Amino acid sequence: MRYDLAIIGSGGAAFAAAIAASGTGARVVMLERGRVGGTCVNVGCVPSKALLAAADARHVAAAQAFPGISTSAGPVDPRALIGGKDALVAQLQADKYLDLAADYGWEIVAGTAAFADGPVLDVELSEGGARRIEADQYLIATGSAPWAPPIPGLAESGYLTSTTALELDRVPDSLLVLGGNAIGLELAQLFARLGARVTIVEAQQRLAPFEEPEISAGIEAVLGDDGITVRTGTTLARAGRDGTGLAVTLSGGRQLRGSDLLVATGRRPVTAGLNLDAVDVKVGEGGEIVVDDQLRTSNPRIWAAGDVTGAPQFVYVAAAQGSVVADNALARADRTLDYTALPRVTFTNPAIASVGMTDAQVVAA
Repeated sequence: MRYDLAIIGSGGAAFAAAIAASGTGARVVMLERGRVGGTCVNVGCVPSKALLAAADARHVAAAQAFPGISTSAGPVDPRALIGGKDALVAQLQADKYLDLAADYGWEIVAGTAAFADGPVLDVELSEGGARRIEADQYLIATGSAPWAPPIPGLAESGYLTSTTALELDRVPDSLLVLGGNAIGLELAQLFARLGARVTIVEAQQRLAPFEEPEISAGIEAVLGDDGITVRTGTTLARAGRDGTGLAVTLSGGRQLRGSDLLVATGRRPVTAGLNLDAVDVKVGEGGEIVVDDQLRTSNPRIWAAGDVTGAPQFVYVAAAQGSVVADNALARADRTLDYTALPRVTFTNPAIASVGMTDAQVVAA
């Protein structure tokens, strides 16, 4: 069977494209090598916000200030907490992804896809065997993955990422967080409110460095009230472990110790194994797939959407791009997106919410 659109990936961009394409009667197939749903439902938005809400509930119980009302926060049962998170993820994955695909009628193939000349996709099926898929148009929507900088000793000493941190069945005794932007801030407050001692190390001169300076000052004060230590204008020079645990050396020579290290220094596009050279798809310096303003790659039959393009890493951006690709690839709609007034939220408590450019960005423009 030849498809109208073959999609690699199953996250926000992929599902938006599949829904839009299926709605026009197009024949759609989706390839996924891991868990259907992509980053947001499995290891990003949904599990992190569920655990943030739990941590906030404990914090309120421990520190509520109303006279005449007595509350307390006992010890955390991490296994039960993670079990509840996993149940929520499984429910949403079924309701919002698997059942939705079945309702629209597109096929999901479990396997690892790579391009071959044609273009066609050769798929190593998860259950064994192989399959070749041919389509008129292709969409790469493989997302992004946590990235760690090349710091001496980091890999050998072991570290958490935003994915593995949400799978911990224990609360770290003392957590060092490398990175003071959205992910680092959210997870730092999460674990602090679950009872961990937390220190944030940020290379820029302030937390939330891409927000207004007033926001940075405000969130640092909030985190200070939560007992979190903040060290800005500092990088990690070396990491290692000895008989007493984790030891890291900062750029100024100061040493910090802890039980765990969380690296929250950003994410990078996932393109490994796609064999893009075989179909002349160009990749940028950051590993992102290069696209034009209509999201077409350097191969006229292959498109890309979501984090893999280096676009702002928000699920709603990925979804918007996915729908644009469906229209452009199948109907030649020539649609583009305007990112000027893009909203963004960091789910600390209180949350950081912004729209569009900062004052500094406006001046620079």
